[in-house]
Amino acid sequence: MRLRRAADRDRSAIARIHAESWADTYRGILPDALLDVSLPAIMAERWARQPIAPADAVFVVEEDGDLLGFAASWDGDPVYIDNLHVAAAARSRGLGRRLLGETARHFLASGRNRALLHVVAANHRARALYLALGGRPDGLEDKDLYGTLVPNERIVWDDLRALAAL
Repeated sequence: MRLRRAADRDRSAIARIHAESWADTYRGILPDALLDVSLPAIMAERWARQPIAPADAVFVVEEDGDLLGFAASWDGDPVYIDNLHVAAAARSRGLGRRLLGETARHFLASGRNRALLHVVAANHRARALYLALGGRPDGLEDKDLYGTLVPNERIVWDDLRALAAL
């Protein structure tokens, strides 16, 4: 298994994993028509156009040439952890931890110390992971996910060293 920075050639696989993860995780939260019909094209378009600056961190984990997951985070103060998705067949293998650990090390090397993310409040599995990795809850807010308002919880890391130790 190999963890590396994403390359342009990975964009379509990232989009596929992103759409499949949402379809699996957000069933019953987002409309089926969005998840089953619209989302693959939305994610393909998003990832085809997504700017990725040198200071940003988009990492993938692959095995035997197949992408199993990715993490995408944008530079800032704090860093914004925008996405962490692992293919359903590869979950519970520690890949999310590895991706977040590499993300934290990348930003610590750039002088960044804090990060935040938003997690769909009903995504209990992801929320539990983030809290187990040292994140702390920092309030709820509704986010518009392609036309549906969904409660999201803000999770904050005041010190990225907790994630970097993974």
